[in-house]
Amino acid sequence: MAAVHEFDGGLLLCASSSVFLAKNSHDKLSVTGSFNSKGVLRSILSTNGLVRGYVEQLSNPTTVDADVQILCSTVSNCRSLLAVGTSEKVVIILEARTLTMRRSFRVPKAPTSITFDKDDSHIVVGDRAGHVRRYTVEPSEKCGYTDMNGEECTFEGEPLSGAVTMILDVAISRDGNFLLAADRDEKIRAYVVQSYCLGHTAYVSSMALLGNRLFSSGGDSIVIEWDMESGKGVSRSGKLGEPPVRRIIVIEKVVFSFVFHFPLGVLTAILFAQERQDRTFFVIAAVGPTLHVLDERLQSVTSIEISQTIMDIAFVDGSLIGVSSDFSAGVTRFGLFDGTSSAIEIPNEVCQALLLSKDPISNYFKNVVHQNTLDYYKRKAEKLGGIEVNLRRKRKVVNLLGEVEDEKRFT
Repeated sequence: MAAVHEFDGGLLLCASSSVFLAKNSHDKLSVTGSFNSKGVLRSILSTNGLVRGYVEQLSNPTTVDADVQILCSTVSNCRSLLAVGTSEKVVIILEARTLTMRRSFRVPKAPTSITFDKDDSHIVVGDRAGHVRRYTVEPSEKCGYTDMNGEECTFEGEPLSGAVTMILDVAISRDGNFLLAADRDEKIRAYVVQSYCLGHTAYVSSMALLGNRLFSSGGDSIVIEWDMESGKGVSRSGKLGEPPVRRIIVIEKVVFSFVFHFPLGVLTAILFAQERQDRTFFVIAAVGPTLHVLDERLQSVTSIEISQTIMDIAFVDGSLIGVSSDFSAGVTRFGLFDGTSSAIEIPNEVCQALLLSKDPISNYFKNVVHQNTLDYYKRKAEKLGGIEVNLRRKRKVVNLLGEVEDEKRFT
């Protein structure tokens, strides 16, 4: 996947297995630091003396580290840390300013979403199996716990919630009182269980918070604002397009400062964006190749279209920045009010990483046709048949060993 985050007036860009720290100047991106997540799993296993056993379990050991993808990423509230989850089921915590690794650890299932808690002491990770777990930012000596299903787990961490469907996004309210989990079953849970936010007609893959206001979107291409405590919808947008919404963010009203010099002094004038004094924020939604700008009533303000699908967006140094996996789009700067877009020149190493980036989940939509039941019973029968074959083979081996022992006793 490809993701972008604002950091210190520049941006942190995650693509394929790499993280880049970069600055944008006159629509030209310059990389000031980078980190590659390949080899981190091998390093963890090596530290624990597990490399050989792990590699031997693989059907093709040469594929270790061959195609590592960063599946999710987030920046801490204090803006000093970056956490990423990879396809090797590893979470890596980096110092954002230098991209040096602070620590890394394994997780039981492939992560799909990640966020820091209120005080940045823990990171919260959602995964493909429907679990949400919490891990300490500092190294932990504690390993092993009982998960939400009552099963023992040998990994570190603390279970927070469980579901029977894939978790697609997690968030924590600003006051730290609400854990929000969006999933593939068209809903958002506010734990424990404070409310179910029901209203989407397809999977929910992206959430955004502004104070106590919660916004969500996903497969139905509709943005909804929620009351977290009651789980009721406050307002909703119209359908933004046929493609699903990949990402939504909320930005507060842009304020421009102009300084006028006069002979007797200096006058500073503050001009609100296009004098829209009735607006306090904007919701930005990436829908296929189109960027939609919505006002606080979730009504359309403008839309900007480029040539390729927008994978992620961020508000960086007063500009909207979008990333795409196609070299013709790459990194794009969007004009929030004039409806323009301009490609940002990127170094070759960033271009190559974007070209290699893949969607973490090939298809977010569930197959809900009637054939599902028949397919399920067919797979179940095949699985049970395979188990029975294995049991018969084991029984046969045991019987043969017993006959050999009997012959030894009689001879």
